[in-house]
Amino acid sequence: MRRNLLHNSRYPTVNNLNPRFSSSLLGGSYGTSYSSRRPQYCHYYYVCCSVLLLYNSLGGGSSSSSRYSTTHVPATAMAMVVNPSRRSNTNPRKVAIIGGGIAGLSCAQELSRHTSTSGSSSSFDVTVYDTGRLRPGGRCSSRQPGDKPKDTDNDNDDMMMKNEFPLLSQFRFDHAAQLISIPSSTENDKYPAFTRQLKEWIEQGIVKEFPPNSICQIMRGGKVVPIIPTTTQQTFYHATQGMGSLATNIVKQNQKNFHLEQDVWVSPSSGVRYQKNTGLWKLQAKGKTLGYYDDLIIAHNGKCADRIMSQTPATDLHQLLRVNFNPTVPANGGTKMTLNSLYSLTIVIPKKDSFLSKALPEPFQCGFTNHPQLRMISCQTRKYPSTTSSTDGGQNLSDKYEVWNILSSAKFGKTYKGPQEALPPETVERVTTLLLQATMEALGLEDGTTKDDNNVSSDTATTKKKLYLEARVQLWGAAVPLNVWPEDFLWDSNYNVGVCGDWLVEPSIVGAYTSGYQLAQHLLLSSSSSTTVSSSSSSSSHGLNVEDGTFIRSEGSSQLGLAALTIGNSAASTTTATTTKTNNNNRNTNPNNKNRNNNDSNTNKKKAFTPRR
Repeated sequence: MRRNLLHNSRYPTVNNLNPRFSSSLLGGSYGTSYSSRRPQYCHYYYVCCSVLLLYNSLGGGSSSSSRYSTTHVPATAMAMVVNPSRRSNTNPRKVAIIGGGIAGLSCAQELSRHTSTSGSSSSFDVTVYDTGRLRPGGRCSSRQPGDKPKDTDNDNDDMMMKNEFPLLSQFRFDHAAQLISIPSSTENDKYPAFTRQLKEWIEQGIVKEFPPNSICQIMRGGKVVPIIPTTTQQTFYHATQGMGSLATNIVKQNQKNFHLEQDVWVSPSSGVRYQKNTGLWKLQAKGKTLGYYDDLIIAHNGKCADRIMSQTPATDLHQLLRVNFNPTVPANGGTKMTLNSLYSLTIVIPKKDSFLSKALPEPFQCGFTNHPQLRMISCQTRKYPSTTSSTDGGQNLSDKYEVWNILSSAKFGKTYKGPQEALPPETVERVTTLLLQATMEALGLEDGTTKDDNNVSSDTATTKKKLYLEARVQLWGAAVPLNVWPEDFLWDSNYNVGVCGDWLVEPSIVGAYTSGYQLAQHLLLSSSSSTTVSSSSSSSSHGLNVEDGTFIRSEGSSQLGLAALTIGNSAASTTTATTTKTNNNNRNTNPNNKNRNNNDSNTNKKKAFTPRR
């Protein structure tokens, strides 16, 4: 069956001409058909060939492994070059999502699981690009037993894992997000989508509730007080195979619905370009074209997101991606997204000599503290008991060793912040020493000193090797949002580009999931009300029109420094309900905030966004 040159895919993603396709162009069935039966197309036909050859010589298009590779290239790529304004109304819209954290994966899942109006396939062909080498997840990240380092001498972090952490590499541990929680009183109204997802995870054994009295507050002097869910109206959960398994589960459940490309770094300086002549987004990584997309979604924040969008015409959206890095935020919320920085220290200690177990006995698993340099201490081997036997004697690893994670305060993170991808050894040493000393102080253990076998006191720095066997430091440079924008997501209909993330709802896994879900719903609603798939560009802009340009301070993350959580009545805690009420009031009372399910009648006449200086 012959393909019609004028009716097929419109995407010019050719990297090199496929021999089979090019031979047919130069005298095969396609050429014979159009030259003999319709001579008037001959001139058009040779122009198209010349355009494709020129395009190939300039390095255009995606790799030959792409699903749009030249094994089924489509002749309308040529028509697209000649008439770039032409849009197909038969193929699903191609969507690129940059960021494989919970927000990006939630959006991808929701977009790809719904069928088109014809019922034949999804209305969206979604590809997620993630920088993670081992697996997606972003700040919902875990190390798994047996994780293999990259075979390169240039990857400092992986080489350290291989050469310096033989014990840690045998354990499962979380080194960022430690738990999941949503207020019980709002499960069925504020976060219905995440509540359904959480229920599915629980039924599948992917998530479970923390045991009673295992989530605690560490008070002044080291007193440990369990957090009772009935008093906080909040239940705490964790993933059974590491918090990172939440992301991998989303991918596994949708592996036939959307594509995930791992270890892909879309360059912040030149990785994203808007094609004015076609209205498509071109993505590049390491100088190679990844593809051309109808819609672009930014699902991460920080300097990279800011720089990625800085060279595009979507200036209103880019204004909201500009970021400050600070441990605090003004009471009025400020006019820029504000992120803190946190250090994560993971240590292995002998179980029989564990100073942490003596101070934090079972059932303790995670504890919040208000120490100036700390925010959380958690026992990873109690969350994830190892069933593997050690090589030196066959004893179960969890019976012989303990793995603990210590999360710093935002103030500490800023004070000792270094280059995230290549922390100097002296910085690693200093951070390790200071966080261990702060841990001792928080637990009331000799005010940061310990005693040797002769009962002689010495500072923690000189006895650190007695306190732990291995220690690994991770800097999260763009860790937790301290303020939120009063919308659940952003969408610029002029350029078909959107943003999702926890900084648009609340700083938590729940917030990230909800933001991605709501953005997907916005696009699906427009798609379902349209006569053609390609008309999704008519979906209204959302979240760009708040005139005063002021963010809302998240009381939870600002005071706790980790997330918007309800943890009791101590000085370290705050209630999510306060932040939630504030956010909802702003969303409901501000006349400039459009309801997420309503189309803006002035889709292409939105006001210019100018943040208040």
